[in-house]
Amino acid sequence: MDNITKKTKAGPEKSQPSGFQVKKILFVSAPYHLPGLKVDIHPSPWEITHAVSMKEAANLLRKATFDLLFIEIEALDDRTGITVQHLKSIYPGLQVIFLVQPGCCKIRPLERDAGHIFIWSRTTELFHAMVRFIEDQLCKDTTRRAVLMVEDSLEYTSFLLPEIYKGIDTAFPGSRFVLAGSHETAMDQFRELGQRLDCVLSDTRLPCQGIEAPRAGIDILSTIHTEMPALPIMLMSAESANKTMAQGIPAPFLDKNSNQLDRDLHEFFSSLAWGCPPQERKNQPKNQYPVQTSLTGLTRIGRGSIGGKARGLAFLAQTLNRRPDLGTTYPEMTINIPDTLIFCTDIFDDFVRDNGLAKLTGRPLAELVQAFIEAPLPREVLGHLKTYLAANCAPLVVRSSSLLEDAINHPCAGLHKTYMIPNNHADPDIRLSHLATAVKLVYASAYYKKAQAFVRSTTVQPFKDSMAVMIQEVAGSRYKDFFYPAISGTAHSLNFYPAANAKADEGILNLALGLGQTLAQGEQSFRICPKHPQATPQFSGTRDFLEKTQKHFYALRMADYPETLRFGICSNLERRDLVQALEEAPVKALTSTYVPVEDRIRDTWYCQGPKILTFAQVLKYGTPHLTALVNDLMTTLAHDAGGPIELEFAADIPDKPGRPWKISLLQTRPMSSPRDTSLITRQDLDEAVCVSTSALGNCTLNTIRDIVYVNPETFEGGKTPDMAQQISRINAELAKTNRSFLLAGPGRWGSSDPWLGIPVDWQQISGAGAIVEIRDGTIHADASRGSHFFNTITAQGVPYITVNPEVCDRIDLEHLTGCHTVRDEGFIRHMRLNRPLLIKVDGKHSRSVIMNAERKDNHMQEK
Repeated sequence: MDNITKKTKAGPEKSQPSGFQVKKILFVSAPYHLPGLKVDIHPSPWEITHAVSMKEAANLLRKATFDLLFIEIEALDDRTGITVQHLKSIYPGLQVIFLVQPGCCKIRPLERDAGHIFIWSRTTELFHAMVRFIEDQLCKDTTRRAVLMVEDSLEYTSFLLPEIYKGIDTAFPGSRFVLAGSHETAMDQFRELGQRLDCVLSDTRLPCQGIEAPRAGIDILSTIHTEMPALPIMLMSAESANKTMAQGIPAPFLDKNSNQLDRDLHEFFSSLAWGCPPQERKNQPKNQYPVQTSLTGLTRIGRGSIGGKARGLAFLAQTLNRRPDLGTTYPEMTINIPDTLIFCTDIFDDFVRDNGLAKLTGRPLAELVQAFIEAPLPREVLGHLKTYLAANCAPLVVRSSSLLEDAINHPCAGLHKTYMIPNNHADPDIRLSHLATAVKLVYASAYYKKAQAFVRSTTVQPFKDSMAVMIQEVAGSRYKDFFYPAISGTAHSLNFYPAANAKADEGILNLALGLGQTLAQGEQSFRICPKHPQATPQFSGTRDFLEKTQKHFYALRMADYPETLRFGICSNLERRDLVQALEEAPVKALTSTYVPVEDRIRDTWYCQGPKILTFAQVLKYGTPHLTALVNDLMTTLAHDAGGPIELEFAADIPDKPGRPWKISLLQTRPMSSPRDTSLITRQDLDEAVCVSTSALGNCTLNTIRDIVYVNPETFEGGKTPDMAQQISRINAELAKTNRSFLLAGPGRWGSSDPWLGIPVDWQQISGAGAIVEIRDGTIHADASRGSHFFNTITAQGVPYITVNPEVCDRIDLEHLTGCHTVRDEGFIRHMRLNRPLLIKVDGKHSRSVIMNAERKDNHMQEK
């Protein structure tokens, strides 16, 4: 610790000269985010050094000089004991900015250490504004004019900062920005700046001598207006009733609840610049959306952010550049990232604003979609699309890349739309129309109700999401009238439902023939552990292979499509039957044949009998060694990301023998996983009514109040089919009010043998939010994790908790506090709690606890 705190830069703190400029920045962040940040701010006017931990930051500060230090809050959790105070002791006078996620609850403890804290929305505008803010703070020019904002809300300060600087550049070029957070600080700044003030904006509720004063902002602006009546002022408030108070000052009023808060502020500054009511922008500046190619090879158009999904591509590109050996180790395959063009978030923001589309929030879907389709894209953007299409005639996919997409703390896969187009029409104007329509439809999906609900649940007012889009070549090959890859795959570093001999940290791999729509829609796919590719616990025998393997796949139609395409039907894709493609190369390579007279499956297409999609040539015989490559990729990516990840890819079969398979990496994202110490605590284990050391799934549930369980006092082994019917009736009753329940009982749930468990099918327990299998000797049955029932549990993400008292597990549902019986069917009892259970499942360590919230509260009151 002494080495950490040792000062390597002796001497007094250096004073900053007038006109100070930030030149060297140290940015401490989780490693996954760094490549995307580099792309977002490329080309950068600063020299930015990246560190992935506080320890690395301390080492860098000992070796080099920096003007500004950014620290993302996630980087603090590295267990090294290095704090911001340590870093400041190494480099006295260092300016520090903490970056926290919207809604973060860990802000207050940071305030004593950080010079400044901002809500980090990951926009380039905010990054530039924060650097400029530090430069203004350190400015020693006593003659420079200023704009003063009085605001104590971290959220509104962070949101308004870029907009304030835009306003300064519009109305008061050359002025600096000054921030005050209380009544007394604001008045001190007013007295100090006096005639050098250009404008003052103030919130209404502010601290005054340490106490919140509802009218503090009104008092500030009234005093200023009395002494300097010509000085522009504005009152801000989230309480619309204060608009009347603003009129009494008098001052313009900014409603902080406005859906167009940024635009309202822009109009205020524009009126100050021109001395007249603001006019709509008619002439766009030239080169408003410049084309730039980053060091990772991604091409971006615009000045905004590339969004979350594109940040994942930047991370992939950096990893492949660092590990070229991944390609040389497997000569039978080539690895690539499809050529990608990114439209940054500023294009979306301008498109929505200029066409007045934000007002359509909450409107019927058909009306919303039609309005987006009819709205024109900026002329410069259409020019970029036209140039792009002139050099590219391959099938294209347009993907979303919103700011909030694929974040570590709230991944939102599948929330926004993806569209594919054949891009082979003879008329270039129609090709342009197809691509422009696809872009606008992806934009429209940001205003779908589910997307808007997600934004409300994961961020705070006034922040909102924004959308970048990625245009990529579709991975695959053409087979007559259709285009598709041989294999689409998804891989996960952690498998929360391990089967057979697999372990949670060995991951899971899902494969499907054709385009990835099969996987995205949760349709039938082939699921294996990449460490054990020949093991198929998903299928218990020949009959399972015949009935439960993939029978349909998705492909992009390349001929005989309508001129307007079919954007509303599977995003221009067609769902084909496997039997329609039996003569196509991918089907020949990936199918096996069922031989009825032998009642067996032969791993070849070249014999008589029904074809079954088994991927045997890849999984059993390593042609190619795809699972080995996926293992290496996942290990490398997880190491570089600093945690578990998800990967989407496509594998395309070569057009001629001897040529390599083409492996296209489509996207990656952090995989949410429980922290070792935060999910299940020692106190949880002591107070839980159920403890399991063999649990499947990964979640925290706190909404289940209903318990449906097998009454051990009335249980009869020969009556399990009757029990299934009783459960079915209770399930149907609960389904009427959309109530999920905890299901508990002995033996295998969903067993086909009624002597080994309760023979329910999924429809009979479809409302189960969690399932408990009790091995107390009532039924003697080993675990079965290869059944159809288990496959459904896995697909639905329902936690499956096994309680085995022989290994110190326990469960006690008979003595729950605050519980009453709703229905007693004889064998099955339905109980309801006054307050929901708290169910925690740590999938990484296969542990689970169930807590009785009311009992926990009573215990706390007694203490």
